[in-house]
Amino acid sequence: MTDKALLTISLVLLTGALAAQNSLGLKEAKARAVDNQIEIKNLDLELEAAEIQKRKAKSFVYPQVRFDGFLMHAIDPLLEMNNPGGNLPVYDGNPATLPTATSFAFLPSGNIGLLQKAGLANLSATQPIYTGGKIKISNELAALGVNIRKEQKNKATYDVLLKTEEQYWQIVALQEKQQTIDEYRKLLDRLYKQVNDAYAAGLIIRNDVYKVELEQSQLDLNESQLQNGKSLALRQFCNTIGVPYQPDLLLQDTIGNYQAPAHYLTPDNSYLGQLSEVKLLEGSVKANELQIGLKAAEYKPTVGVGANAFYLTQLEENTSGANVLGFVSVGVPLTHLWTEKFDLEEQRVRKEIAQNTLTDTEELLVLRKEKSWTDLRETYQRIQIMEERIEQANENLRVNQASYDSGVVTLSDLLEAKALQVEARNELVDAKSKYKTAIAAYLHSTGDYERLRH
Repeated sequence: MTDKALLTISLVLLTGALAAQNSLGLKEAKARAVDNQIEIKNLDLELEAAEIQKRKAKSFVYPQVRFDGFLMHAIDPLLEMNNPGGNLPVYDGNPATLPTATSFAFLPSGNIGLLQKAGLANLSATQPIYTGGKIKISNELAALGVNIRKEQKNKATYDVLLKTEEQYWQIVALQEKQQTIDEYRKLLDRLYKQVNDAYAAGLIIRNDVYKVELEQSQLDLNESQLQNGKSLALRQFCNTIGVPYQPDLLLQDTIGNYQAPAHYLTPDNSYLGQLSEVKLLEGSVKANELQIGLKAAEYKPTVGVGANAFYLTQLEENTSGANVLGFVSVGVPLTHLWTEKFDLEEQRVRKEIAQNTLTDTEELLVLRKEKSWTDLRETYQRIQIMEERIEQANENLRVNQASYDSGVVTLSDLLEAKALQVEARNELVDAKSKYKTAIAAYLHSTGDYERLRH
């Protein structure tokens, strides 16, 4: 069974398992997202092509064999010999008697045509001995191409992991907010029963009933907006991980499991060499350096040895012959006398451009890391502030609930206290969700790809 068939079966089984359990964890979501990306699949094919190119480059160290066949039939012979005819002296072996020969042979006149029909078969093998380093450099370029394709795939994978995590925590935050709405709804339902009973008993005016009903209507609107946002987020998420849209899909992880920023800190800039962006640009610099050597090799002499076997037949005369010869070939390009300088200067300029781009990008990546670290600390501080605010909101609600039950405060005061608690909870959920995303962004910016995978 082919790898493609196995992958198809695996995806079908995974999709079926997801449909059955209707829940998903972050680690599995990341694995699905990586398997689903067309860009990564195409980069796999690009890597395969680069491996083939690498094997092809290695083959040039072996003899280059060539076969040529040629068959011709001309309207007129390519070579014609005209014989005027006449008496020819008979040679008796003594050159001195030719001028005074007494015996003659008569040769009739006529034309002889050659090479009107001919065939040629030629087999040659040439072993390169010296190519100015072209074969060696070509092999290095091919190997570098494989490494670059691998790093391009790695970069695409890490980008997908980051995107998946951002989408995942966005949906988890919406799930947590739904829980807050459900709790608030229970409170409003309980209050509605209380005030409705009190109104029926003539203890309060109708206005308190209206207040609860208005809060219920506002809660319905808030829940509708939340569900619409969650539906859009889920559609995008399902597309990313490659499964059909499931409106009731439940994400298993919670946003409360995290460490302080110091746990993720990368203190120095030694991480730069691990970043895919840097590795790709270093590959570009190396490629331009090899191109300089390759261009210089084009202007160096080449030496090769070989053998040639051929078979020639002249069909109209029914004559043929075969032969084998060995040869040494030497090629000395002369154009470089006036072009090599400019070609090499152009390649050196291109290498300098690549080097400048690498240096500039490294500086930008350091700034990206610093910004990610600042965002990480700020979101963590916001969580701490919001946790203090939650404690205050909970206490405020407790006091107002007790006071309302005792008839000390009005229903409006109680509803306001609950609204403040709901607002604080939602802001805390947002802060934790952003902190989770900030962690992923920081790990991505520092090249800590192992922790980003998990």
